Amino acid sequence: MIWPTHWCEMQIVYLNGRSLQLTWREVQAQFRHPLFVGMILMLELCIVLIGPYDHLLNFDALQLAIFYAVAFSSVTGALYLALYICHRRGWRAYSLFTVTFGCLAATLCGLIAALVLGAPMPTVRDMALVTGFNLVFCYLGEVIQSTFVIPRVLADLRGRPQKAVLAEFLASEAGTVQHPPAPVASMSVPPPTLASLPPEITALKAARVTLFGLSFVTRSICLIVAEEHYVAVILNDGARHLLRGRIADAVAALPPDLGQRVHRSYWVATAAVAAFRPDKPGAQLVLITGQTLPVARPRLAAVRAWAEAAAGAEKPAGRKTKTQKAPQRVPPVSS
Repeated sequence: MIWPTHWCEMQIVYLNGRSLQLTWREVQAQFRHPLFVGMILMLELCIVLIGPYDHLLNFDALQLAIFYAVAFSSVTGALYLALYICHRRGWRAYSLFTVTFGCLAATLCGLIAALVLGAPMPTVRDMALVTGFNLVFCYLGEVIQSTFVIPRVLADLRGRPQKAVLAEFLASEAGTVQHPPAPVASMSVPPPTLASLPPEITALKAARVTLFGLSFVTRSICLIVAEEHYVAVILNDGARHLLRGRIADAVAALPPDLGQRVHRSYWVATAAVAAFRPDKPGAQLVLITGQTLPVARPRLAAVRAWAEAAAGAEKPAGRKTKTQKAPQRVPPVSS
C-alpha cells in the first residue's frame, strides 16, 4: 500500500470558531486559488468605492492605484508571513492574531507609501480612525473567507465535490452527519480484497464501527485528531472525515486492541506505528507515513512499551535477528 504524504502539519483557528488542520502546501495553494484572489479584489473594490482615505490623500487616479496596490499586497504578504512563522514554530495559527498582524503591517506600509507619494503626515486621531477601519474590514474579510471561501477552496485542493464538502460541513455543524462516501486515493498497487484474505482475518477486516453517525471499517482507521469541537478521522487511504464530537467518545467506541491514545489530541492505530523516539524535550511517536506526534508525559511508559511492540511486530517474517544463528551445514562423508 502506498501511504499518502499530505498529512496535517498546522492548525488554523478562525474567528467563527472553526478549526482546520491543513498542510503547508494547502495553505500556500489557498493564496493562489482564484476564489481567494477574487475575494481580495472584491474587498479592494469595496474600499475604493467607500473611499475612507480620500480626505487624507488627495491623490489622482495613478497615485491612488499605486497606494491601494501597496496596501493590499502588503496585507496579503504579512498574512502569509504570519502563517509561515506559525508553521515553522509549530504554533496554532489563530486568525485573531494573524489577521491583526497583517492589518497593522498593511496600515504601516500604506502610511509609508502615502508619504512617499506626497500626502501630508496624518494626525494621531486620523491614524487611529484609519487603523480601526482597517481592522474591522480585515475581520469582515476573514469571516467571509472562513465561512464561504475556504470550504470551496478545500473542495478543489482535496479533489472532493464542492457540494459534498459543504454538505458534510453543514451536517457536522447541525450534529447530523450524513457524509457521502470518500473517494479512495489512487494507488500504484491495488489493495487486497476481503476474498483474498485468510478466513480468520476476513471477519476482523470486515468489522465496522460507527463514530458520530458515520460507519467505518475498523481496520481502515489510521489516526484520530481532536480539533476544537470536532474530530478528524484519517483513514489508511488518506481520506479525512471531519466530525463534530469529542475524541474521548470516539476512542471509547473503538476496540481497545486497535490502537492507543498517545496524547489528549491524538489516537493512533497500532498498524500505523513505525518507531518511538524518546527525545529530550518530549517523546515523539513516528508513524509509517513519516509524521511525528507528541506523546503526553503521563502516558509515556505505556506508549513506549506499546510502540516498541508494534514496531517490532511489523518486521517481515523470516528476517534473522542478532540472537538467531543460521543452521550449520554438515559436509557429506566421502566413502
